[in-house]
Amino acid sequence: MNWKTIFNPFLKFDDKKLLVIGILFFIFNIFGSYYADSINDSIFHYSSLEENQEIWEVVKVNSLSYLMAIVIIFILGKILNGRTRFIDILNTLLISQIPLMIMIPINGLPFYKKAIENLSDNIATPEKIQFWDMTLLTFGGFISLILLIYSIVLYYNGFKTATNIKKWQHIVLFAFITLLITIVSQIIF
Repeated sequence: MNWKTIFNPFLKFDDKKLLVIGILFFIFNIFGSYYADSINDSIFHYSSLEENQEIWEVVKVNSLSYLMAIVIIFILGKILNGRTRFIDILNTLLISQIPLMIMIPINGLPFYKKAIENLSDNIATPEKIQFWDMTLLTFGGFISLILLIYSIVLYYNGFKTATNIKKWQHIVLFAFITLLITIVSQIIF
């Protein structure tokens, strides 16, 4: 395995294997989100789960946010290249979200939640913020940023592989549509 495979697994691995892995991680996403009291309300974004919500709410919102992104990105792919296959777009969305899922169990850890709560409670009085809490959240934020960038790279490379886009105008349109999906999905769900 080389760097090209790490940043674009869509070129090396079979579609069906990627699909199975993507579905397994999507299921993990649902249970992990519920454990961490979060909900995947759009691609690249998790929100806090409201109190007393059932796991079925997580299933519904996570599924609908993925479905909306898959359908819109597939339509865009078909517009840019009529030979774009649905499975390639599906794999792109499922696989690109895996790096973000790594943070779900971490966000659910009691000491991490407590650090977030302590920081939120003392945001107006920075001198009361504990060094350990600030260090933990800074490190968590840094890791989250790295995982988000990796996720976006997988997403872009998957779409580029699926549609064979090369023009900068197509790339800008893809980025704009992705941003639009992310914002609209958060508003709807």
